[in-house]
Amino acid sequence: MNRSLRRRAEAGLFNGVLRTVAALARSPVRSLVAPFLAAVAPVVRAYRGVRPAPLDAKSLGERWQDLMPSKKGVPITGVEGDTAYGEIRMPCPLRGTGDVHACHRLMAYDRALMRPDGARFVVLESQAEAGVERCRIAIRPAHLDAQDLVDAHVRVEALTAGR
Repeated sequence: MNRSLRRRAEAGLFNGVLRTVAALARSPVRSLVAPFLAAVAPVVRAYRGVRPAPLDAKSLGERWQDLMPSKKGVPITGVEGDTAYGEIRMPCPLRGTGDVHACHRLMAYDRALMRPDGARFVVLESQAEAGVERCRIAIRPAHLDAQDLVDAHVRVEALTAGR
C-alpha cells in the first residue's frame, strides 16, 4: 500500500475511533476510556516504529506530530524554552459540548503517547469549550515544573466554581 493511501486509511480509522470513544467518554462507561486509550498508545508507537528517547521541546513537538494521522491537523505553533506549543485543528466530536472532562479523558491517548519520551502533554484550551475551534496544547519534559501549564478542564472548573 502506498504511503498516501496508508495515511488516509489511518486517518479514517483514527477519526472513526475518536468519534466512538468521544461518545463513550460522555457515557456511563466513561471511567474506562482513559485506561483504554492509554493502552492503545503503546500499540500506535510500536506500529509507527517509535522508540522512547529523551528529546528537547522542539523534538518532542515533532514526535507528537509524527504520531498523529496528519501533521497539518496538529501544527506546532511555537517553541519557548523547554515547551513546544501546538494546536489540534481537526474538528473534535466534543466541540462546543462544554464537557472538558470528557476531553481530558480522550487526551489520555496523547499523554500516553508522549510519556515514554519523558514528556508532559497538557491541553491548555479545548474545543469542548464554547466558541473554541482549535485545541491549544503544550508539551514539556515531565521532570520540569509545569505549574504555569493549566489543563483546560482544571481552568474551566475553577472559572465556573468562581461564579
